[in-house]
Amino acid sequence: MTSTDQQPFLSVRDLQVHFSTEDGIVKAVDGLSFDLAKGKTLGIVGESGSGKSVTNLTILGLHDPFRTKIDGEILLDGKELLTASERELERLRGNKMSMIFQDALASLSPYHTIGTQIGETYRKHTGASRKEARARAIEMLRRVGIPQPDMRVDDYPHQFSGGMRQRA
Repeated sequence: MTSTDQQPFLSVRDLQVHFSTEDGIVKAVDGLSFDLAKGKTLGIVGESGSGKSVTNLTILGLHDPFRTKIDGEILLDGKELLTASERELERLRGNKMSMIFQDALASLSPYHTIGTQIGETYRKHTGASRKEARARAIEMLRRVGIPQPDMRVDDYPHQFSGGMRQRA
């Protein structure tokens, strides 16, 4: 094993995320550290309001920069995310990092089919044609266990169960 093989894919060090409110400073995350190896899964659990979503949104760079004070270090594959430009973060989102929301219906558009939404992301990151993106969407639905993916790709989010929406 080389030294790069031993480097965590995601490393969070002393992450602090604070918000200014009318009632004062809210310390949503205060001193969080963890490492995640490539190909491994990390579950972040805690009670409501414990900072789980704030942590993940901060890693993805989806926070209000005017109301949020962030300290610490977030390295993704050796790249510091807290100093990355919005353009760099956009290239990483959906490619090297993403978030699956608990309520997938809230993050999927009710006006577009599942296949269109999966395909749009694939096209944005690869430059694929609509036909290639549709084929990729069908393959991804197959890989996550959606029955009859070649037909279900044309369904709308409300036609999927909650678990199917999360997998999509």
